[in-house]
Amino acid sequence: MKLKPTVIPPRQDHVEDPEKRFYVMAPRSTKVALENEAFNRGTDLWTLSGAVLQAWLAAGCPDYGFAPDQPPVSDNPPSSPSPSQLAHDQGDKA
Repeated sequence: MKLKPTVIPPRQDHVEDPEKRFYVMAPRSTKVALENEAFNRGTDLWTLSGAVLQAWLAAGCPDYGFAPDQPPVSDNPPSSPSPSQLAHDQGDKA
């Protein structure tokens, strides 16, 4: 059997981006904590987890709180301002 050469397709201007469900691995306690948080927010585990992953990607995949020489996340907040602080700062300039 002869294999056809693979060609990398060109990038497209408009690509559909349908929601897809996929699995991740985490300790059972993490799953339970996410389920509880999702319940408290009036959503489900899948939707909350997806939103958390999207926010992490949008933030540039920060690794604060995960490197062995860094303090826990609660002691090491992200360097970018929160959206509410950014809106507040922009409102002061207008």
